[in-house]
Amino acid sequence: MHLLLIINYNAINSLCILSTLLPTHLSGCSIPIHIYRFMKMNKIHVLVFVTTGVFMVSGAGSTVAQSESGRPVPSISASITIMDSGIEKNREYVPKEASPRYAKLLYSALFKDYQNELRPVLNDSEPLKVAMQFWLKQILKIKEKDQTVLVYCWLELYWKDEFLFWNPADYGGIDRIHVPASKLWKPDILVYNNANMNVEENELDTYAIINYKGEVTLFRSMITDITCDFSFRLKDFPFDQQICFLTFASWSFDGSKIRLTPVNGTDNLELYILNTEWKLTDFSTKVYEKMYECCPNAPFIDITYFFSLKRSPSYYIFSLVIPSAFITVVTIVGFFTPHSTTGENTEKVSLGVTAVLSTAIIMLMIGDNIPATAEVIPLLSKYYIGLIFIIFAAALSTPFTLSYQMRGNIGERMSPKMRYILFERIAKNPVFNWLFAVQLTKKNLGRLKPYENNTYIFENTGATVRPGSIPNNGCKTTLSYNTENKAKIVQMEEITGELIKYTGDCNNTACSQFAFKRLCECIETIEQSIVQTQEERLIKFEWEQGTRVIEKMMMIFYIIVTVLFGTFMLTFPEEDIKLTDELMDKTKF
Repeated sequence: MHLLLIINYNAINSLCILSTLLPTHLSGCSIPIHIYRFMKMNKIHVLVFVTTGVFMVSGAGSTVAQSESGRPVPSISASITIMDSGIEKNREYVPKEASPRYAKLLYSALFKDYQNELRPVLNDSEPLKVAMQFWLKQILKIKEKDQTVLVYCWLELYWKDEFLFWNPADYGGIDRIHVPASKLWKPDILVYNNANMNVEENELDTYAIINYKGEVTLFRSMITDITCDFSFRLKDFPFDQQICFLTFASWSFDGSKIRLTPVNGTDNLELYILNTEWKLTDFSTKVYEKMYECCPNAPFIDITYFFSLKRSPSYYIFSLVIPSAFITVVTIVGFFTPHSTTGENTEKVSLGVTAVLSTAIIMLMIGDNIPATAEVIPLLSKYYIGLIFIIFAAALSTPFTLSYQMRGNIGERMSPKMRYILFERIAKNPVFNWLFAVQLTKKNLGRLKPYENNTYIFENTGATVRPGSIPNNGCKTTLSYNTENKAKIVQMEEITGELIKYTGDCNNTACSQFAFKRLCECIETIEQSIVQTQEERLIKFEWEQGTRVIEKMMMIFYIIVTVLFGTFMLTFPEEDIKLTDELMDKTKF
């Protein structure tokens, strides 16, 4: 509040002494007083800022000033009555705008004899309390192969410098000042798990703020590379969650010299910028005290900030997992396409080699992004190993089906039991009918239908083929064809009877009989060739259709195995990690 002080004196010389003593000998007021004087006749009007009330100010002096005549000025005493001017009362100190010269004077006074190499405490046995506030701004880059995380963060450090304090009244009301941080003593707070110790390149050199009580505030902005053990949940890659941390502590001062404490009651993620690949799921702070062999006197205090990260698997699913599954399915379908009757399968071998090479290249792409560790095998690597094994098993099954089909080329007839299983139980099953109906039409199945006595009728020629040999009346030629139940005898009785009609007029009986005999032999040879060819085709057809049924069954089996394997390996309903004390201790130590 504004108060008016009126001082009366009889002697003009006494005014000079009062003007000298008044600013320095005021008592009874607990806050700074700004005095403005002006002379009017024999009165001095003084305007001051003080608290409410009335108090006495005494001034005493000796020959500290002289008059114009050079004679000493006698001592005086004066009483000052402070009267309330009626202005609104305010108990708080409100400084006025200070002149730049006051800031210069204050800066010179503060750092005239200041040594920033010494810990700013009056009692060296007492620890200096340093409070720290951490703000995680952004996760810039994660290198799984190098096991490092590049983070951008802000730090706020608070401590009290007992050598830096002043009276704002003496410096134009300045209650705080900004000075370069290099001029001050600063706690050597470092990131203990820093992967790059070149701090000068990654930390912005800022100014510190000092108030008149000696309280120092230092703001730091840094980009630091921290180490992080990515083998924690690497077995679940690319559905893994990782826990990383930053440890801040003094490098040279133990707990008896610096007491480091975190600032509570603030949200450390309030300024966090989201990362597109990694989701920040949890954040926690914990203070540790650790003894080192080099410094057994007192433990070192560190503040560790833990944060858990969950990887977004979308990139790996759409770029690697799904294309690999498609390649595997196409390869399996190609492996079990129908063979040619000659048994050529060079295109299948080429397809298998191409598929294996494609999968191997994708595995190499993954290997560049994950750390090389012998402790665990990533889930995605297991997935690709499984796909390669499925392709290998499918390729190994191809020669089996090929050898099964090639039995028809040597004339070996399919066993009735096998024919029943393939053509009656499987091919005609309603579930699989749509898969096999194209190859096994009704006409083809009719050709394979057996009659009694193991006799088969060929629809194209109408000829009857039955096992054993039958005597003929006209031509006693027995046609033998493969003695292992693969030969069939053709009876020419009907053909012989018809030929007699055309040769009955031959005068030369011997000639006619010889010609007739030769004719029968030729006809029987032709008939035998036709029967043999059709018999071979029938046998090949049986094995070909049976092999196709087997191939389709194997193709369905491997496709189902591929789908189930991929679903089992890549389905993870795991919840986000919560940072507990036990988990944080396990991660750090």
